[in-house]
Amino acid sequence: MKELPCWTIMNCDNQTCVARQHHGKECWELVRELEDYRAEFNICPDCLVSVLKRGSLPFFLPDMAKIAGERGCPLAR
Repeated sequence: MKELPCWTIMNCDNQTCVARQHHGKECWELVRELEDYRAEFNICPDCLVSVLKRGSLPFFLPDMAKIAGERGCPLAR
C-alpha cells in the first residue's frame, strides 16, 4: 500500500491536484511546501493516506477497511 499514490487510496478523481503532478513527493510534503491550509491546521498526520503510508495505525485493520470502504477506496474490495 505504501507505493500507491494518494489519489488511488482516497479514490480521488481530481485531475488538477498538485499531488498528481509531483509523483516523487508525498501529498503531505507538497502541502507543507505550498503553505496549504492542511499543513497549517496539521490535518495530514491524521489523514488516511498518511496513516497507511507511515504504518502508524492507531486502530485495527477492520476499522481501516471500513474507513477505506466508506471512501470508495479500491483497496477495500
